[in-house]
Amino acid sequence: MTASKNIPLLVFAGLVLLISVAGKSSDKIKKMKKNNVVGTWNLISAYMDNHGNRIDILGSHPGGMVIFTEDLHFIVVINNPDIPKFVSGDRSKGTAEEYKSAVTNSLGAYGTYTIDENGDFLEQHVLGSTYQNMNGTNRGRNELTEKVDGNRMMENLKIADGITVNINWQRAQ
Repeated sequence: MTASKNIPLLVFAGLVLLISVAGKSSDKIKKMKKNNVVGTWNLISAYMDNHGNRIDILGSHPGGMVIFTEDLHFIVVINNPDIPKFVSGDRSKGTAEEYKSAVTNSLGAYGTYTIDENGDFLEQHVLGSTYQNMNGTNRGRNELTEKVDGNRMMENLKIADGITVNINWQRAQ
């Protein structure tokens, strides 16, 4: 057989290999035990515990949502809905104080996550965030935990020794 006659055969073999690999990945997801974090969760509270001192980090009425998909992706947006609007009405024409308030009172991130053999949260990989220092970071159970109890999920992020961010979620109905 000439080289040009082998090309369709090589393309076909490559497609078969690609389909079999993709099939194994989706089979792995299908064979997993129950995923306890999958779903849509609404933000209830968000505070920092600094050596026993509680600080509401998104105000007294925080807003936000996190979605964990069955195919192990997540997206989260949290904010303080009580901060003043930009006076100009145009976010590209804000003042330094308006920009600072917007940045320190909101966060968005997306990426992938893994679960353990019991279906509990194991690790997060941030692909992108509104806070660029998070891009490309991994957080495992030593830094981040997500504990589901019925329709509630408690998230704890260790910032430093004795300092944690605690976020409470409720499953969306």
